[in-house]
Amino acid sequence: MKTLVVLGAADGSLSTYRTARAMGYRTVCVDRSPTAPGVALADEFLPLSTRDVDAIESALAGRVDLVGALAPSTDIALPTLLALTERLGLPVSMSAEAARASLDKRHFRLLCDELGFPSYRWQEVTSAASWRFAGPVVVKPVDAQSGRGVTRCDSESMMAGAVTAARALSYSGKVVVEEEVPGTHCGCECIVDNGRVVFLALTTRTLCPPPRAVTTAHLMPAEFPVAPVAAMVERLCERLQYRTGPLNLDVVFNDGVPHLIEMGARTSGNGLDELVRRCYGVDTIEASINAAVHAPITVAPHAPRPTMWQSLSTDRTGRLRSVGGLDAARALLEIVDLQLFVSPGDEVRAHDNVADKLGWALLSAPSTSELRAAADRLLHTLTFEVDAAMSPAP
Repeated sequence: MKTLVVLGAADGSLSTYRTARAMGYRTVCVDRSPTAPGVALADEFLPLSTRDVDAIESALAGRVDLVGALAPSTDIALPTLLALTERLGLPVSMSAEAARASLDKRHFRLLCDELGFPSYRWQEVTSAASWRFAGPVVVKPVDAQSGRGVTRCDSESMMAGAVTAARALSYSGKVVVEEEVPGTHCGCECIVDNGRVVFLALTTRTLCPPPRAVTTAHLMPAEFPVAPVAAMVERLCERLQYRTGPLNLDVVFNDGVPHLIEMGARTSGNGLDELVRRCYGVDTIEASINAAVHAPITVAPHAPRPTMWQSLSTDRTGRLRSVGGLDAARALLEIVDLQLFVSPGDEVRAHDNVADKLGWALLSAPSTSELRAAADRLLHTLTFEVDAAMSPAP
C-alpha cells in the first residue's frame, strides 16, 4: 500500500491524515509528542522531532512503500521536508528558498524588497534602542510560528519588553521590528501548479486588540480583488523556485494596495481548509497531497458562499472547570462545524498565540452581516469556566 510521511501531528494536521486515508494512503506520523492529536489518526507513529532529519531518515531507510511527504500547517518542518524527500528519493515539491522564506521572516522581507513589492520600514534589531520609534510597530522572532513572541507596540516604552520576549522564543535568538501597516488584514490560501496560481482565495481577518497579534476570525470571501495578489504570488514563486504546492500568506490591504507580510509554503491550520472547502468547494488538502506525490492537481471552484471561521478561546490561564452552552451553540442554524480540543480538567492558557485556542467553529450564512451576528451569538452562548492558575508557593 502507498504510504505518506506526515511531519507533525498538531491539530492543524488532522485534515491531512483524514484526507490521506480517504484517498487510499497510509500515513506515518512524525512528532515528538505521543499525545499530539494527529497521532491517533495515523497508521504508524515515529516519536521523533520533526527537525531531526538524520533520525527520521534512519527510521524510514529501505522502505519501498513511501510515495511522498508533507509538512502541513508547520513552517519549522519545511527544511526537514526538503531534506527527507531528497535523501529518500521521494517526489520533491519544496525548494530551499521557499523553506527559508517560510521560516525566516527577515529573509522574506528581503525577498519582497528585492522584487519591488509594496513595502514598509523594517529592521533586524539587537535591542529596542536599535529602532527609531516613529509609530506603531510589530516585534517578532525571526523564526518562530503561530504568533509566538509577536507583540504589537503602540509606544516606545513597550519596545524593550517586546524585544526580550521575541528573542526568548526565537530559535536563532534573532528579532525583527516592522512598521505596522494600517489597513485590512487578510489571509491568503493558494494552490500553485507548475508555477501558476490555479486557485487563490482571500479572507478578511479579525485580530485581537494590541499588544497581541492573534487572529480570532476569518471571513471568506474578502472584498478585495485577487488578481493583484495572484500576480505577486507568481513572481514570488518564480524567485523561490517553488513550482507546485500549497501556499498561504498574510496580507494587509492599505488603500487597496496589497502588502505581503509573511508566507508559508504549506497548507494552513486552524480549520482554514474547511473554510475554503465550504466557501469555494476546493479541497486544498487533497491538492497538497497530490502535489506531494506529483499527481495531477484539479481545482474547480464554485461561486463563493459567505463562510466564517471563529476561534474559541479564553482570556484566563488555569484549569478548565466546565464548558457551558455547548449543545445550544451546536444548535445555532449557522454552525456548520464546531471543534473543541479541550475537556474539563485540562490546563488551558489565555489566547496569546494560535496554539492557545480551545477550538474553532465554522459558520455559514447568506450574508457577511448575518455571519458576524451569528458569531456574536456563538461567543455569548459558549462559555469556558477556568479556575485561575495558582502561583507556586515561595
